[in-house]
Amino acid sequence: MLRLLRKWHRWVSIVIAIPFLITVVTGILLASRGFNTWVQPQYPPVDSSLKINFDEILAAAKSVPEAQISDWKDISQIDIRPGTGNIRVRSKNMLEIQIDGANGKIMGAKTRRVSWLVSLHEGAEFGPWIRYGIFFPSAICVFFLLLSGVAVFFQPLIARRKAQHK
Repeated sequence: MLRLLRKWHRWVSIVIAIPFLITVVTGILLASRGFNTWVQPQYPPVDSSLKINFDEILAAAKSVPEAQISDWKDISQIDIRPGTGNIRVRSKNMLEIQIDGANGKIMGAKTRRVSWLVSLHEGAEFGPWIRYGIFFPSAICVFFLLLSGVAVFFQPLIARRKAQHK
């Protein structure tokens, strides 16, 4: 039984190596986003109130040429923090624009890779077939590897204990 478990453990680990590697690397990058500006940009703090409307937010976002924003369809997400007056507009090309909510001034525009890394991490970047046909089964296989690895590790210890009690 243990021999079969070791054999399955080896083959399963080879089959899931690439999806698991992608998941681990993107997981490490996502975990570092608090201090890794390559993943998530940092801007100067904004401490003001919200005084601009959505038309002014769109106009401010349009003023950043790298964002390639011409209308609302080019924006993937808006993050508004009323307590600080901080507005972040994310374009579909991964550029994040920070806008001062008091006056519409652009505080910064940088690439934000968090959404893309999450998409890679889940396998969604490759389409639903890869996400649910490869990445999801790989996650189940990683769980199997965990259980079989623990069994393979503890089996000799249990066998030694049984031999000592005889």
